[in-house]
This record gives sequence, structure tokens and C-alpha cells, in this order.
Amino acid sequence: MDESPIKENYTSSKILINDLIRLTRSDQYIFRGISRRSELNPSICRKYDRETQTLVNLKDQEFALLHAFRQQASNLLSGTMETLDYVACAQHYGIPTRLIDWTYNPFTALYFALSENKQPDDGYYELFVLPLKEQILIHRCYFQTKREADTEFIEEYAEFLNQLRDKAQFLSLVQQRNAALHELNIEADNPQPQGLIIYNGSSSNARLIAQAGLFSIPSSIEGDEAAEEIRRSARCISIRLSDRERRETLGFLDNMGYNKQRLFPDLQNLCDSIVAQALQKQTGMS
Repeated sequence: MDESPIKENYTSSKILINDLIRLTRSDQYIFRGISRRSELNPSICRKYDRETQTLVNLKDQEFALLHAFRQQASNLLSGTMETLDYVACAQHYGIPTRLIDWTYNPFTALYFALSENKQPDDGYYELFVLPLKEQILIHRCYFQTKREADTEFIEEYAEFLNQLRDKAQFLSLVQQRNAALHELNIEADNPQPQGLIIYNGSSSNARLIAQAGLFSIPSSIEGDEAAEEIRRSARCISIRLSDRERRETLGFLDNMGYNKQRLFPDLQNLCDSIVAQALQKQTGMS
């Protein structure tokens, strides 16, 4: 698929980290790390219900969730956000959506894979490596008008999702809009017919900036179609580590600055980190 300097299987965190360092020197790839197979599907299809301790599919409530977020959080958000930026912001603060998180930084992806689950499915973690040049990249100026009313925001989003049903037609539309952007001296990528639909997102989202984040938008969220679409397009790296190696690797990532405090830069996580460090210090003293 591509010539990335990385193997298909790793049992040594040191070798993995050395290979990932080589990938950080390139902007040709994006990454997603998971510890459960279900995490390749969008969060709207697998929201964890703490009361029942089960995964719940909320895809039938997608528009209702986004409408509630737009309506109730509007005074806390920028009024210049594009339609997909609202969806991305909602996802980063806990609203399940169909967007799937990726990052330009392989160490960020590795952190999310290792930190989420001590016992991964089948005993190994997975890191997905996606070559950007083979994907359909949407410029953030794709939506050229700002919608003020909640109903118009939902209507525009619904229209966008309807366009995704025919990827060839959607590709043609993206190419037309990108050509218009080029005429305005706005840089836009030339999308390819195969691969995933990728959206870079807003530069005003602090979490997105800290995580070097962007999103893929699945053509369908029925069944496991979103996961299958990723597995067809991205290279899958299997990582099998003992719990000791997992903790050591997280410690290494923490020393490099890949931790909850940095990747979720807000006061709540800052305070949680300070308290966690105090508890760890107190435990070590006793």
C-alpha cells in the first residue's frame, strides 16, 4: 500500500518507538490507536452506558444530540465555526458523533491506544497508519456559508451526509469547490477517488490543536461498515506488550509530554493531573 518504515507486528516497545520516530519526520501519514476492535466504529454507534455497562448505538439520535449541543452550548463557542467544526467540537467534549479521530502524531495515537485499556482485545493493541495522499481531503472552507439558526445547521449537516452516499459524485463536488478555492489563492488538496473522507477541522479547538487531530467521516455507519472502510484503506500494526512494558511505554510517553494534561488542555484536566501526582507521591512515601 505504501512504503512507510514500519512493521506489521511489534513485541518490543523500544523497536516500535524507534520506528515511530522516523514517521514523525513525515507529514504523509495520519494515525489512530485502539485497544478494542469496536473503536474503529464511530462513537455514535458504541456509546458506553455506565448504568447498564453495555455499548449503545445512538445513530438514530444523531441529529437530536447535535441540535441540543448547538442550542445549549452556543454561548460557549465561537460564532464563526463551520458546520463540521461544531460536530468535531461536540465529539471532543463527549457528544457521540460519526466522526472518527485521527492524529498527525503517531505518539499521540500510541498514547490513546495504551492508556485506554490494560487488557486489549485478543491481547494486542492496534495502530492504524493511513497515507494522506490516497484520501479525499476536505478543506475547512468546504462549507462556504455560516448558519446561525439551529435548524439550518442540522439541515446543512444532513445535506452533507446525503452527499456522502455517492462517493464518486461527492468527489466531483469537492474537486469543484477546491478549484474555486484555488482561484481565490486558498490552498486546497487534490482529492483521490479511493480512500477515506478526511476533514482537518478548526484551528480554534484547543484539544484538536494539542492532539494534532483531524477526522475521517465514514460513508456509512450501518453495522461495521465504518470499521471495514478503515481496514481497507489503512495499514494495521499489531502491538503485543506485557503490562510492565505497557506501563513503561506510557512513562516514556509522559516524559515526552504525551499525557492527559497536555492532550486535554483545560483546567479540569490540569487539576486532575496535579491531584494524581500528589496521590502518587503520597503513596510512594507511605
